[in-house]
Amino acid sequence: MMPSFHPPSLSPVRRRLIGLLLLAVPLPSGADDTYLREIEEEAKRQALILLTQEPSSTSPALATPAERDLDRLAMGLDVAAFEQALRQNLPGTYTSYQQFDAQRKQQVYQAYQNDNRLVSISEQVARLISKP
Repeated sequence: MMPSFHPPSLSPVRRRLIGLLLLAVPLPSGADDTYLREIEEEAKRQALILLTQEPSSTSPALATPAERDLDRLAMGLDVAAFEQALRQNLPGTYTSYQQFDAQRKQQVYQAYQNDNRLVSISEQVARLISKP
């Protein structure tokens, strides 16, 4: 008899990322299909990663340095390198970021300089999306 497959439990960071993705789903009217496809593709990639990774400890303090680095962008990136890293690591968030004016983009970049965790960057973008 084959053992049944149970997906690994989600870390709090991954749950927040998934939650942020779900927040992006109720899009304003007139959103283009490219944006929707980017969100769907990111959700699929994240789901695949979550299903194929071995479960790690649930406490970030117990995670190895390599595991903690997976949930962060490198520190000290200039704006162009930050945008490239954001595009590679969080394509849906990057799509929203592209729609910002220069001031909001600067706010996201400053947030990254203070906290390079992917979840923090995504939260900042989500906060700025919700501001009029």
